[in-house]
Amino acid sequence: MLVLACTADRATARPVVDESKAFDVEKCWESLMGAEGCIQDILSSFFTGRIQLGLVCCHSLEGIGDSCFIEIFPFFSPSYSSLLKAFCAAQSGPAPSPVA
Repeated sequence: MLVLACTADRATARPVVDESKAFDVEKCWESLMGAEGCIQDILSSFFTGRIQLGLVCCHSLEGIGDSCFIEIFPFFSPSYSSLLKAFCAAQSGPAPSPVA
């Protein structure tokens, strides 16, 4: 009898979805999906320990905040986002001097 009661409760339970958060995560994904191969490069960099991101991917990463990065890749430590952004900053180099 106890098993049936538990089964019935599970069947009627519904997950609570925070739609505002789902919308934010969708925007985060869109930012990275626009850069071809970016997600693959981020994952590959993590698993190989060698960061290799293209300029388009770096530009996409600049457009998302750390909280957005954590929502997309919850299994990465929060500092990984900062590490990728530091790599991208080093790749872009200093801003060119204005032409006089």
